[in-house]
Amino acid sequence: MTRPRPPIKVPPVRVPPERVPPVRVPPERVPPVGVPPVRVPPVREPPIDQPPVQTKGTVVGAGSIAGSFLLRDALNQLDERTRSVVTKSLAGVLPQVLPAGTVGRDRTVNPEDFASLIPSAVVVAAGLDPARTPSPPPPILWEDGANQLVVKIAGVKAQLGTGFIELSIPVSCDQTGDTTVTVTFVTGTPDRPTGGVTTTEDHPRGPAIVVENWHEPLIAFAWQTVLIATSAVAGAVGTDASGGALITQTVAVTPNGLSVVPMAQHTFQSTISRLP
Repeated sequence: MTRPRPPIKVPPVRVPPERVPPVRVPPERVPPVGVPPVRVPPVREPPIDQPPVQTKGTVVGAGSIAGSFLLRDALNQLDERTRSVVTKSLAGVLPQVLPAGTVGRDRTVNPEDFASLIPSAVVVAAGLDPARTPSPPPPILWEDGANQLVVKIAGVKAQLGTGFIELSIPVSCDQTGDTTVTVTFVTGTPDRPTGGVTTTEDHPRGPAIVVENWHEPLIAFAWQTVLIATSAVAGAVGTDASGGALITQTVAVTPNGLSVVPMAQHTFQSTISRLP
């Protein structure tokens, strides 16, 4: 097989492929047909105008405390009737502080809003700093020995379907010219949640010379992009009691949008030995 020669005259930003760690979920983890859907624990969010709940034996983070009293003070500027309406109507929308190990209400973003998260997510997934990267971001060059692949991160697109997220990644090398590689991640749906389990094919779809040589970095890059985008939705919901961003507990996808169930991370008690 002929190895590709450097395809461009002006070198783009170089990001070694090892900066994108391969993260793949084995296909066998997909629930087979007939397996009962994963049951999500009932939502028990604290009232938005109440201070964060302190888990027994733990200290509430300063960020969570500050967020709670800033929200409280903002609501107190409203008259009692308006405050009651706002508190009731926006209880599932305003930032929340969840106790450790609990989940919040699911948040759904439409396809257009999810697509708007991708340009920033791909920059982070490529190992670049969004604050120092121009828009649109330049292409990046992956190198593995004599093999080279240009990844045009500015052109990455995401499409939502029934139970799947599909990413199209434009790439280029000497042997193919400009082409597109497609990576699909199978997720749950609202009526059949999978508890956050996601799977994909062992190779992306695209020109053989590209997907054979670069399947792991491409899948890892696509997965990191999806992970960053969905984590952004969960993190925007609120924080846990220690002030850390909420994480994604479940993802459900339809052509009409992507739903994320946010969750506060579990805490682990450490044993502190006292000096004699």
